[in-house]
Amino acid sequence: MASLNKVFLLGNLTRAPELRYTPGGMAVCEFGLAVNRRYMSNNQEKEETCFVNIVVWGKQGESCQRYLEKGSSAIVEGRLQLDQWDDRETGKKRSMLRVVAERVQFVGASRRDDGAYQAPRQNAGQAPQNRNSGVHQPDGAPSYRDDDSGFPPMPNDAFEVGNDAEDDIPF
Repeated sequence: MASLNKVFLLGNLTRAPELRYTPGGMAVCEFGLAVNRRYMSNNQEKEETCFVNIVVWGKQGESCQRYLEKGSSAIVEGRLQLDQWDDRETGKKRSMLRVVAERVQFVGASRRDDGAYQAPRQNAGQAPQNRNSGVHQPDGAPSYRDDDSGFPPMPNDAFEVGNDAEDDIPF
């Protein structure tokens, strides 16, 4: 029997990303994501919010901790994982369903090293205009820094989505 475990979510962080490292040195970042759904019931518009725990591994997890904060918007692509354990205090079985992110895309403004925000670039997804930026990007890749911007380069595993987000989302 065939099966598929794939999740796509767009929402806002409910808490700041928490980064830690395994004993082997692998980065693991966890945060909460709130995803809203609007619907009509009895001719009234209603809204419900689903709160989802997200875990991101490796360099992408480090990028999430560096560029995201509570309230940031993000697109998460990943898979569902069910964790089960025995509660130490009560001895009862416990479980938690969460998303293991395979890819996180930052939507909107990003945080700089000094805590200030950098507005999203309007030309995200287009070839860089300034090839002398000192940041190597493959041909056609977005440029996240101009020489005169003073902003640090963003990692290659993250990108910003501008106002034309529908053209930048690869799925």
